Amino acid sequence: MIISTVTGGTISEWLLAALIVVLAIQSAVLLLVLLRLNRLLKSVGAIGVRLHWASKTAQQSAIAANLDTRLASALKEPGSVTSTGLAAVEAAKPASAMFTNSLGMAFVRVGPAEFTMGSSDAKSPDNEKPAHTVLLTQACWMAVTPVTNAQYEQFDPDHRQLRPAWNSDDHPVIFTNWNEATAFCLWLSQRDGREYRLPTEAQWEFAARGTDGRIFPWGNQWDPRRCNSAEEGGDFDQTSPVAHFPNGVSPHGVLDMVGNVWEWCADWYEPGYGSGATRSDPTGPAASQYKVCRGGSWMNHGYSCRVTMRARRAVDFSDAYIGFRVVCVSETGTAIAPDAKEDAKV
Repeated sequence: MIISTVTGGTISEWLLAALIVVLAIQSAVLLLVLLRLNRLLKSVGAIGVRLHWASKTAQQSAIAANLDTRLASALKEPGSVTSTGLAAVEAAKPASAMFTNSLGMAFVRVGPAEFTMGSSDAKSPDNEKPAHTVLLTQACWMAVTPVTNAQYEQFDPDHRQLRPAWNSDDHPVIFTNWNEATAFCLWLSQRDGREYRLPTEAQWEFAARGTDGRIFPWGNQWDPRRCNSAEEGGDFDQTSPVAHFPNGVSPHGVLDMVGNVWEWCADWYEPGYGSGATRSDPTGPAASQYKVCRGGSWMNHGYSCRVTMRARRAVDFSDAYIGFRVVCVSETGTAIAPDAKEDAKV
């Protein structure tokens, strides 16, 4: 009888201790899940938004399947912003070096030029090295800002359902993968009678830094007040309206080149710049697993907002921190200034 009582008491104490341990583990797991969920909600801005990609139409998939072949072939051929931000650009550019297209997108002419691409800083990642000379033998017209929601949704009205509550018409479009960004370029080309593409990585970097090898679009000193980054410390814990930071303008009059959203480029990703030899109109490797993104975003600190910073993503990847801008490479269309046509030929 005594043995039975002792044994029963021991078993009860053991079960109670085990229950306490289980409850403690469950509480810890729940806390980690809640913290992770909070982080995801902050980044994505809406629950379930990724389910959208599983419902893309067969027609859009067929377009996307042929995009890369068409773009690669084209690259081998020779050849609406806020009033405050636009005023900053117009002050630095003559009218002959700008035009506005049918969607109200402002463009400035950049190139032809010779400039240094990449970084020689020992602290920079290997994929930014070596610094090398690039020749852009043709001019192009670079969009002053990233594509906005209002502009993109004229191409894909259904995209509006992906917007978080804070993502207004004048914010850069997000949740667009590389295929969709390129499909937008093809649609805009047909609409406008001009040829639009995603910028090559070299075109993007030249538009961001010019010919003096600067680290940021505005110079060599980091200033969080000049772009929307994780260090901005202002009113944004997400994307901001395009052209909201006119003091971050590049030497060519291009806005939002760093911060706000990473921007898709046309190039397949390569892990470095090889021998560092001079390159003429580079378009990246023939194929790779990823496409290039440039510029950093609202989620990144200043180091990732350098003009030489490179990221890589799969063509079907999308998120709340990636958008895109376009370049116009065709002179066709009546809005390009007549005295600029020769420089715009490609």
